[in-house]
Amino acid sequence: MLNFREERRRGVETMPSLLIHSASELRTETRAALGAELGRSLQDDEEVSIMTFVPHAAPRGAARVEAGRNLQGHFNRIDQKLKGASPEETEEALDEAIRNVRPGYRERE
Repeated sequence: MLNFREERRRGVETMPSLLIHSASELRTETRAALGAELGRSLQDDEEVSIMTFVPHAAPRGAARVEAGRNLQGHFNRIDQKLKGASPEETEEALDEAIRNVRPGYRERE
């Protein structure tokens, strides 16, 4: 288990609280509670991470509009790269990318 505690020194915020557990090492009650929250059972080879932090305020007004434009621009650039690809090819590429960054990824059934 990794355990990072949040510390504040001289107004500087460091890493937030973070816990990482192997599912196989969790207490039975904890594993059951997490499974209930996730809506599925945890597998022994999975790890569970819990992180606490204080979120920043969402942008408002012009900053929110600009963030929306930037996000839409990002989506448009992705769409341009996918022109001519079938929905099946797009799904296969997405699944491959997820498998590369998330070992143990289980595709939809």
